[in-house]
Amino acid sequence: MIDRRSLIMASMAALMPAGAFAAQHLSQPTRQSFDYGPARLDIYTRDGFRGRPVVFFIHGGAWRIGNRNNVDAKPGFLLDNGFLFVSIDYRMLPEANVAIQAGDVEKAYAYVRANIAKYGGDPDRIAVMGHSAGCHLAALTGLRGGLPGVAALVLDDTKAYDIEALAKAQGGRLR
Repeated sequence: MIDRRSLIMASMAALMPAGAFAAQHLSQPTRQSFDYGPARLDIYTRDGFRGRPVVFFIHGGAWRIGNRNNVDAKPGFLLDNGFLFVSIDYRMLPEANVAIQAGDVEKAYAYVRANIAKYGGDPDRIAVMGHSAGCHLAALTGLRGGLPGVAALVLDDTKAYDIEALAKAQGGRLR
């Protein structure tokens, strides 16, 4: 289980503007790219990391644009605070529907859980964070049981998913 401090740090990173802590970095993180099946993912780490909590990030982009490079200052901030950072690609609309995209997220998560210890991460302390479409995919895969052992979900798009406002816009009902 991820502790409260770790969850708060991951949540704070989701809210940071691009470049917010760039001046504080003494060294660049190590970034390695891997095929996990249908797409690629990046693992950001630093030398000497062992057993660190992991933030697994799913980018936004209306399910049809964006990629794993859309991370702003998150990797540096999280590495500076003792986390590993993972960012994934997934197949896009219209070639892949949301169910296929959710399957891609689950495959990437399974790959990370099976391999992250080699890069200094703790497979039992993975927080899944998503922005916009990535927020939806994180919630969907978490709710359908596709993220076994996940320590936390950080859903970084609360304004877009304002349930009360959405219900009012639909005449009091969500469909």
